[in-house]
Amino acid sequence: MIIRIAQIIIVLVGIFSTLSFAEKDTSLPLVELQGQTQFISGGIGKDESEAILQAGKSWSLMLELTQETGSKNQYISDVHILIKDKMGNTVLDTTTEGPYLLVNLAAGSYSLNATYESTTLQRDLIIHEKNGKKITLIWPATRN
Repeated sequence: MIIRIAQIIIVLVGIFSTLSFAEKDTSLPLVELQGQTQFISGGIGKDESEAILQAGKSWSLMLELTQETGSKNQYISDVHILIKDKMGNTVLDTTTEGPYLLVNLAAGSYSLNATYESTTLQRDLIIHEKNGKKITLIWPATRN
């Protein structure tokens, strides 16, 4: 009888652990694939933002997209992202669905062009095999 109760408890703990993990995992947007490049775009809402920030620790590149608005920067989306390798081959060409973009890139040199409301920011990137890179891009405030 005691063994049977212990088995039931183990099963219940496993079920609740799985449900808890699945609940946390659903906040993260789906991983997309473009060629060989995996990426996640999003960060709308507190749960999704927190999930992306947590997951970002294991991705080679995290972009945070903001615009100056006076005293505080504002998160933005609908940013066109173009990443090319050192040979000029496009490895990612997408438009963001939130203020964060996670990208898994192989170690190497890349160029990044990010365009928001006709203003393009350019960065040269060096991705290392073991360390992830977080870059915050800040667009100037729009002129009225």
